[in-house]
Order: sequence, then structure tokens, then C-alpha cells
Amino acid sequence: MRLKIQIIFLLIALFFSCSPTRESLPVPDKPKIYPVPDPLDESDIGSGAIPEVNGIKIIWSKVANSSGYKIYRGEMRGDKVEFKFYYDVRAQAGIADTFFIDINVEVRKVYYYYVRAYNRDNVESQPSDTIFFELYHKPRLLSPGNNSQVSADTLIFRWDDPNGGGDFVIRVKNAQTDSIVWIYRYRSFSDFWVKFNIDSRARENLVSGRQYKWRVDRVQFGQNAGSKSNWGVFNVK
Repeated sequence: MRLKIQIIFLLIALFFSCSPTRESLPVPDKPKIYPVPDPLDESDIGSGAIPEVNGIKIIWSKVANSSGYKIYRGEMRGDKVEFKFYYDVRAQAGIADTFFIDINVEVRKVYYYYVRAYNRDNVESQPSDTIFFELYHKPRLLSPGNNSQVSADTLIFRWDDPNGGGDFVIRVKNAQTDSIVWIYRYRSFSDFWVKFNIDSRARENLVSGRQYKWRVDRVQFGQNAGSKSNWGVFNVK
């Protein structure tokens, strides 16, 4: 009986000694975080304010062999920025995993972010570059109203700014193709309206029967700060 027990233990020991060990994965590369785009950039792609919600969007590049990404958020404490782990974006097949929208923010307050990729062993990469952003109140579109019918010759964009005015960028796009029709820089602290193509630099004329969309961004040139209104939609008579 004792011999049988010894043989069993010997077989168990041989089994575990011959079992392949899981190979450790290399440390992931550090993610490349997308900076806040210039307010007049046509592509309008990058981190910062977004039209859909009151929040700050962080975008980064995909890292090979990563199981997810950890977001670290910082706030100014005294004379330095203190960072804390903030959110875990797990990599999932078929689901976008290279952005995060922070809606737990206060307006007119600067937040700092960096991202670390991690592998299945929870080994983290070096931190990405740090970006920062200060969110403003969204401009409120007044006219043309959503899905309204307008005349191209008399089209005037009107909005309200809860921030009290400053620098704005007005964007007009073809709603079907999403192509830029007009981008205009405007500055005012009292009159929040502008006539379409007042600078005669529109890419094309507005065509009768077509649908377009427009947006007003409150911007701070040279600073990572501002907000983007929701998109408004109008139809040309």
C-alpha cells in the first residue's frame, strides 16, 4: 500500500515537472496619445471637447499584445499635479478600446491625463505623454433651428454663449458626405451671430434640396481649453 502511494506521488510530481510553463509577455509599448487639435483644423480629430456630451475625450493609438489600458487623471494640488488611477479600458474584440470620455468633470477646471497599456500579466507600459484640457460651457444654438428650412442667400447663424463670449469657430458641413463647406473664426463678447460665407471663403455654395449641419466651438487659441456645441441640422430651400 505504501509503495502504491509513493508511486502516485511520483507520477504527480513528474506531471507537474513536465507541464509547460506560460511564457511571460513582453512589456507593452507606451501608447501614443492624440493631442488636442488646433481649433481651425479641418480633421477635428484628437483629444479634448466633443459635441455629443459635456465631457473630455481622450484618444490614443492601439498597442499590440495589450489586454487593456489604464487611464490616470491628475488635478492641480498646490503647486504640482497629483495623478491617480482613474479608469480601466479593457481590450475587447470588435469594440473600440482606444478612447475614453470623462464626463465627471467641472467646467473651467484643468484636468491632466496619461495612459498606460497593460498585458495579461497586468504589467504596465511606460506612461504616454500627458495632455491637459479645460472644459467650457457649450454654446447653445438658436437658429437655424433643427431641421428648419432656410434660404442660402439670407442664412444667419445665431447662438448664445454661457461663457460670456470670446473666440469662436463656426463649422458648416454637408450632412450627407460630412465634408467641410465653411470654417469661420469669429470673436465677440456681445453679438453672437454671423452671416454664412461673410468672408467669401466657403468651399461651395449651399445647394437647394440638400441638408447641412453646423456647429459652434468656443475656443481658446494657443490653449487646451474650450467646448463644442451639439450639431444643428438645416435644409436649404
